[in-house]
Amino acid sequence: VVLVTLLSAGGGLAVTLIGLPILVGTMYAWIGGAKAERWRVNGLLGTQIRDPYTPIPVGSSFWRHIWLRLKDGHTWLDLLYLFLLFPIGLAEFVIATVLISVPLQLITTPIWFWTDILWVGPDWFWNIGPFEAVGLAIVGVVLLMLLPYVLVGIGRGHAQLAKALLGTNREAELTERVDQLTVSRTQAVDVSLSERRRIERDLHDGAQQQLVKLAMDLGMAREKMESAPEAAQALVVEAHEESKRALVEIRNLVRGIHPAVLTDRGLDAAVSALAGRSTIPVSVDVRLDERQSEAIESAAYFVVAEALTNVSRHSQAEEALVRIYRLGNRLLIEVIDNGIGGATIGTGTGLAGLADRVGALDGRLTVDSPAGGPTTVRAELPLS
Repeated sequence: VVLVTLLSAGGGLAVTLIGLPILVGTMYAWIGGAKAERWRVNGLLGTQIRDPYTPIPVGSSFWRHIWLRLKDGHTWLDLLYLFLLFPIGLAEFVIATVLISVPLQLITTPIWFWTDILWVGPDWFWNIGPFEAVGLAIVGVVLLMLLPYVLVGIGRGHAQLAKALLGTNREAELTERVDQLTVSRTQAVDVSLSERRRIERDLHDGAQQQLVKLAMDLGMAREKMESAPEAAQALVVEAHEESKRALVEIRNLVRGIHPAVLTDRGLDAAVSALAGRSTIPVSVDVRLDERQSEAIESAAYFVVAEALTNVSRHSQAEEALVRIYRLGNRLLIEVIDNGIGGATIGTGTGLAGLADRVGALDGRLTVDSPAGGPTTVRAELPLS
């Protein structure tokens, strides 16, 4: 009744433009009704129907939100289901009422017969004898025993209709899942190659050059050991300092691959260490009751590390906040700063690499960074 009234009013007034907001409101009304139906069917019939709608990107405008909902075929399947629910619901009500009342009427036939109470029913009832009354009662018992099977069948039929119209298309869902896994695998390979190139570059430009210089200094010191012992001693001192610098370089390189504190003490300690090395004050709020898998902890660590690096270099922020917590079966990582905003996941940027790393684990990275406002880098990682 509500849908017919609103659709009629909105359609009739559409030429005056007044009907357009009515129609938009009606669309959200039937989407809400469909969600209520999913909740009802899931609760009463034991199904698992999830919302099938296309996800709305974070930060989408109101008009884009409406347009994406209008384009989504599941929105119109919701409307079809709600219209079909009216006649189907009436039919189910009538069938259930008859299936319950007729067996009960037949079972109580002997009582009506022997007590000779006024019976409002068919004329043939007054012509039956005691044996017919008992026979009708037996038939009623048999029908009553069959009643659960019929009602369960009706319920299952309704559940199948709800799954078909209110749920997702299984084939399309599997196809989308395969596409996502293909992209994730490609992203994992790209991340691995990028990490290898970075390690090679860091070794070549850093530790390798220092070790070469160390070898040269020690070689010259050996040659001058007898002829110029003081010069040789100075070269040995320089070589010693160079070796310490090389150790620091290698230690930093190893930390960039996988920090030891993350393996030994977990995500809270590793993120706190990152915050302690940051050039701006960083508050850390980690709420985890247990350790996560190595892949999840590593991805979460590098999300925080890259986000804090961007905060220090580009945001002009005065402070930042890191929050890590579990929500259902997902791990959420949020890095928030009060800088100038304007951050995006652009091609070739550190955030793009993070998005690939998170996507390889079937997660999602989003950046909310309006110009002149605070920036929130948010990663969601599945835990199962």
